[in-house]
Amino acid sequence: MTNAEQPNRLALIEALLLQTVQQQQANTAAITQLTQQQQNNTATISQLAQQQAELKQELQDSISHLVSVIGNFVEEAHQDRAIIRELQSEVRGIQTENQRILQYLFGRQGER
Repeated sequence: MTNAEQPNRLALIEALLLQTVQQQQANTAAITQLTQQQQNNTATISQLAQQQAELKQELQDSISHLVSVIGNFVEEAHQDRAIIRELQSEVRGIQTENQRILQYLFGRQGER
C-alpha cells in the first residue's frame, strides 16, 4: 500500500466508524423507546386484566342475583297457582250450590 492510499483508507475507516457510532446511537434510542413502550403496554395489560376481573365478578354477581330473583318468581308463581286452584275449587262449589238453589227454586215455582 502506498502512502497516497493510506489517507484515503484512514478516511474510509473513520467514516465507517462514525457511521457505526451513529447507527449504534440510533439503535440505542430505538431500544430505549421500545423498552418504554413495552413497559407502557405491560402496565396497560395489567390494568385491563384487573378491569376484566372486576367486570367478571360484577357479571357473576348480577347473574347470581338474577337467578335468585327468577327463583323467587317461580316460587311465587307456584304459590299463586295453588291459590288459583283453591279459588277455582271454591268457585265450582259455589256454582254447584247455585245450581241446586236454582233447581230448588224452579221446582218450587212449578208447584204453584
